[in-house]
Amino acid sequence: MKKLTTYFLIVHTIMLLITGFGFWFILNKFFPETMVDYYFIVPLFFYLMGLIFIFQFKRTPVNEPKKMVNFYMLMRMIKIFMSVIIILIYWFLDKPHIRNFAIIFVIFYLINLIWETYIYMRMELYFKYKDKQQKNSRKDIEL
Repeated sequence: MKKLTTYFLIVHTIMLLITGFGFWFILNKFFPETMVDYYFIVPLFFYLMGLIFIFQFKRTPVNEPKKMVNFYMLMRMIKIFMSVIIILIYWFLDKPHIRNFAIIFVIFYLINLIWETYIYMRMELYFKYKDKQQKNSRKDIEL
């Protein structure tokens, strides 16, 4: 599990660095009028939420798939709630640019949604693989 967590941390960091800088470059080069003052908040928010998501997965009970699904849905709801809070705070601080910020935020949200779904699928496959290994080793011991 530690190896898988390290893998996800590295890939998550690389993915958000590439996405963050790539999106920033595209906005500055092709759409400078849509650039917002506090752009760095968006990738930073999704990076921190991803770290929480990855580290909390280590604590989920592997043998209880219902709890894993509940945990996954809880993390999604927390992320939605925190996203609304971030957008509201930005709205209070910079009303004229809220539309651009919200559009950038939604694009990052969708990219991150795809990424988190990939992480969840890989974790689920890993847990099934480990469970299958344990069952096979028990059969070998019984024989």
